[in-house]
Amino acid sequence: MARFICRVGTASGEVINREITANSESEAVSKLKSSGYHVFEVKKKFSLFKGAKKIPEKHFLIFNQEFLALIKAGIPIFNGLSILIKRVENKKLKSILGEILESIKEGKSLAEAFKDYSDYFPPIYPGILFAGEKSGDLAGVLANYLNYQKIMFSTKKKVKSAFVYPAFLVLVAALAIGIIVYVVLPRFSDFYQGFGAQLPLITRMVVATSKWIARNAVFELITVLLGIGFLKHFMSTDKGRVFYEKAMLKIPLIKNIWEKYVTTQFSRTLAILLEGGTPAVQALETLAYSNPSVILSKKLNKSIKMVKDGKPLSEALNSTEFFDPINLDMIKIGEETGSLTTMLKNSAEFEEEELSTLLANITSLVAPFVLLLMGAIIAFILISMYLPLFEVSDIIS
Repeated sequence: MARFICRVGTASGEVINREITANSESEAVSKLKSSGYHVFEVKKKFSLFKGAKKIPEKHFLIFNQEFLALIKAGIPIFNGLSILIKRVENKKLKSILGEILESIKEGKSLAEAFKDYSDYFPPIYPGILFAGEKSGDLAGVLANYLNYQKIMFSTKKKVKSAFVYPAFLVLVAALAIGIIVYVVLPRFSDFYQGFGAQLPLITRMVVATSKWIARNAVFELITVLLGIGFLKHFMSTDKGRVFYEKAMLKIPLIKNIWEKYVTTQFSRTLAILLEGGTPAVQALETLAYSNPSVILSKKLNKSIKMVKDGKPLSEALNSTEFFDPINLDMIKIGEETGSLTTMLKNSAEFEEEELSTLLANITSLVAPFVLLLMGAIIAFILISMYLPLFEVSDIIS
């Protein structure tokens, strides 16, 4: 779906700008006309960076905390959103909430209003709101979702934090190598040229490489920037995401972390959707386009068909070959005992414990390996440059 900026007239004669989500310009016009607006102009909103429009998780988490507090205090939804618009710091979220408020004024439900802006929020959020409104317990459903949101936010933070230290080590080592190649090596090269003797092969190779790198610095920079641009475009396609995920799954430790993270999020999300009253098929369809694994998303289409045909959920998920047997056993027990949501949460907690252990291994195993590798590269360069000094007497004579 795309975003459209529209100049419209209201029933009171006021001319305002509205931003709306639609599949096409004609659909945007139809939506606006059905809401009672007179449409003057519709323009597709251009976005250079596809991912830039998402509301940051931290801001959305704070919004839900405050929204839940207002609902529990007995403040009507419309009044609550009006209060939150004044408090929200994120400009994009503030703008969207203003438009959602207008939609509610026009008679839409809270879930319908948020669904029009689903590109900005987690895909499951409108379904959560719909379940809350339908059950008459919006506060209870939102409280469950908020708890889910906090757990997933914490899990993502742990995963990112585990890779920060190794990435920092690589960056420092890369800077050190860069200084050696661009500053230190040229000076050593000039120093040795004064002797007029043949240097050791390893030294000549390092010096030649250093000169080539320094001579082609502009070309290298352009190549790197073009490479980053190409990768960014490639990774925005399904083919690119599948290629990247398959490459990750070939690295044992990364494979385990990724699978645990994906199955944890899957179990948590499925539990919160089923708990809110979403039918199993609809919940799986939501997960098919909202979970982080492209490979699992494609395989879930087969699982959805199996569930529609009357197969148990555990059997349908087993066909994906993505879940551990112990998780499938827990889901099967949940189906047989009528406690599926509870067992899904237990399964997620089990996976989270294993994920925490794996993330701890990142720092204890990967960081020393990175240090040794980068240290070996730097040591090789330095030894190659100092090696001729041991033969300096022969060179001088």
